[in-house]
Amino acid sequence: MMNRTDMDRLRQQKGFTLVELMIAMLVGGVVMAAVMTSFLSQHETYLAQDEVVEMQQNARVAMDMLTRDIRTIGYDPGGDLGAELTTLGIQGDGTASILTFTRDDGTGVLETIEYSLFDAYVTTGRNDGKVDDLAREEDGGGRQVVAENISQLEFRYLDEDGDPTNTLSGVRAIQVSMMVQATNPATKSPPPPRTYTTPSGATWTSDNGYRSLFLTSTVHCRNLGL
Repeated sequence: MMNRTDMDRLRQQKGFTLVELMIAMLVGGVVMAAVMTSFLSQHETYLAQDEVVEMQQNARVAMDMLTRDIRTIGYDPGGDLGAELTTLGIQGDGTASILTFTRDDGTGVLETIEYSLFDAYVTTGRNDGKVDDLAREEDGGGRQVVAENISQLEFRYLDEDGDPTNTLSGVRAIQVSMMVQATNPATKSPPPPRTYTTPSGATWTSDNGYRSLFLTSTVHCRNLGL
């Protein structure tokens, strides 16, 4: 049995009232809501930055490989292979969306290189419906993906004076322009469509809600006109 001292001690112990418990739960809920809001915001910012980095990497890889190959167009140290720029379909303004050329492969054998855009996933059952994969094909051996999400591509051919030309034999430099888009639409603050103008005067517009990047570079063909 409890003696009087134990009963007095029990009476002195205080607990939480229902009102105090409800207030504590409310304050805790507000704090948790603030923490979750901050987390989600930071997570969306991280995803946005990750998409921007991915676009920049795609653009850099594509432009670096194109630049390296364009500089070797017509490479023919022996002078007997007839290596040349062979692109078909050059427009009146000296532009095209496909680049085809031949060169010495380094062993005295003529090889053909072609760059173009295609949908890499048609044959894999994962067709995304977008012709936005930059392909490099060697001697007709099948297209290999160089970079993804290249939604627009333009090759502008320039003569020795830097003017547009539609004569293959007069090409001395190639101006490469491309528009790169993010893989998925932005979920936070989706951007409106952006419009870019290429050096040839063509107008490209990005898809609504997608982050995009435009870049252009002029590459001189070191082996043409020698």
